[in-house]
Amino acid sequence: MIHLKIILYGILAFIERNPKFCVIMLLIGIFAPIVFEVVGWIILGIIAVMLIAMAVAMYRMRRLQQNMEQQFRQTTNSATGGTYGGFGGMNGGMSLEDFVRQMQAQADARKAGNTNGAQSNTTQSKKSDRSGDYVDFEEVK
Repeated sequence: MIHLKIILYGILAFIERNPKFCVIMLLIGIFAPIVFEVVGWIILGIIAVMLIAMAVAMYRMRRLQQNMEQQFRQTTNSATGGTYGGFGGMNGGMSLEDFVRQMQAQADARKAGNTNGAQSNTTQSKKSDRSGDYVDFEEVK
């Protein structure tokens, strides 16, 4: 029942937004059934052309999707040596665990490099007090 209400309100809203068009279509429907039949066939033809165009567009999109999937399979197979290895195309066939270990090692190396130069960074930041520079401070109670 709720669907019928939605359809009825939709029709009423269309009539409310387009009163002249609806009056003309009503007059054609009442006073010239032969013309209305022709108009009906024209509208049916327009709908058929739209449906055919949508079907062709969907067919082309599906074919494009299949071509992209095939190209993706070919590039992943060539990059990993014939098998799909997760991160094969990005970093030479490395597994996820190896990739995480490598990233952790790089982060540890950066952290170790920053602890040695921390004192020089704080003295330099005190010398240059421009906006955007990191300034180390301690809260005084």
